[in-house]
Amino acid sequence: MRVCIVGGGGGASNAVNVIHNLDGESQIDVFDKRGEIGYEPCEIPQVLNGFLPAWQDITVFRPKYYRDRNTTVHLNTEVTDIIPGEKCIVAGGQSYGYDKLILDLGSVSVIPPIPGLDGRNEFMLDTSLETARLFQEAVPNYSTAAIVGAGQIGVEAAAVLKSRGYKNIYMLARHGSTFRAQLDKEMSAVIERRIEGEGIELILSSDIQGISSRGDRKIVSLPGRELEVDLVFFATGAKPNVDLARRAGIRIGETGAIAVNTYLQTSEPDIYAIGDCMENWDRVTGTTRIYQTATSGATEGRIAANNLMLGDVLPHQGTVMTFITDVFGYEVGAVGFTETSAKNLGFDIVSHVMRTATRRRSYGGKRIHIKLVADHKTQTLMGAQIISPEMVAGKLDRLALAIAERVPIPELALIDTCYSPTVGSAYESTVMALDQLMAKLREK
Repeated sequence: MRVCIVGGGGGASNAVNVIHNLDGESQIDVFDKRGEIGYEPCEIPQVLNGFLPAWQDITVFRPKYYRDRNTTVHLNTEVTDIIPGEKCIVAGGQSYGYDKLILDLGSVSVIPPIPGLDGRNEFMLDTSLETARLFQEAVPNYSTAAIVGAGQIGVEAAAVLKSRGYKNIYMLARHGSTFRAQLDKEMSAVIERRIEGEGIELILSSDIQGISSRGDRKIVSLPGRELEVDLVFFATGAKPNVDLARRAGIRIGETGAIAVNTYLQTSEPDIYAIGDCMENWDRVTGTTRIYQTATSGATEGRIAANNLMLGDVLPHQGTVMTFITDVFGYEVGAVGFTETSAKNLGFDIVSHVMRTATRRRSYGGKRIHIKLVADHKTQTLMGAQIISPEMVAGKLDRLALAIAERVPIPELALIDTCYSPTVGSAYESTVMALDQLMAKLREK
């Protein structure tokens, strides 16, 4: 068996491991146009802010990993064509045959068409270390910045610049709140206070009329105001990288990502797609969506590898849209639908917001903000949002399983939870929130 993988992300690396474990004689070729792979792109900000001292500290899959798994890695080698009828790809001007092919093409950062952009002192981050190093080299030379975008990447960039001593940082959000895809407004307000408490000026519902250069400075034009800064950083999202697949005649879904079946096969049965380029779907409604996270890509790499080696044995279950990040010492997490998005889909929603402590104050308990979103008809959880300095991920993981399996809220509220005074509360905070949500469901 010869398996070619286009793209060397975490999903590809996980696929390599599964393929080799199932058949140690399989020949695997990984192609990537970058000069380096095997690192965790999510950890790039940790090097930029100085938490990790060097780029090699984020390397997970070193060359020996691939050699031990009978894998040839082709760096600086862009795949320019896929010819499904001949079961081959063209990379670096050479043709390579395959029995099975995995597309781990990633995504492409999107910069909005703002008038005046000229590429000078304009930065962004993607999954490449080359882009990250350009930003790293520029940061020490300046002291003021405008960040366009108020989601995870924008906040991480603000934290990097703050750690590097920047005096004036402006964060501009096109919409009226931060983390709009993951948080409802009353929860994003908690984060916005935290951001502003760091001395960052947050400009919501911003209408950027232009960004231009004036000498060595960048001018961000807003209605009635100009921001004069040293650099502009764009954190305005990414779209699936599908051009190669489209040219090969592989079907693109309605979301703009590569369409796959539950076994992650594309419209070409011997070609699979994983990661950011793949069209996902949510567990609750089955609606297709773009969902781009490292954990999702890693899971899909394992699923595709099992299926291409063993046949249709491991269906992908879809996603419940788990999310977590760190915002100036706060863990910010979400799973499932926001109240806004669920209502837009036509669900009869009951929600509850609660503020309590992670454990007793005498044991170092921290403030925790919890919002739960439920479907009145089915009495099941549709979404959760949690903000606290501690203990967020574990609570969200439990709620994610409950959403995926549609556990009725009365049952979920009665499931035993772990307890010891130093690590939690006897009346666990999410259980408390579920009890209060259940009362609201009864009242409606």
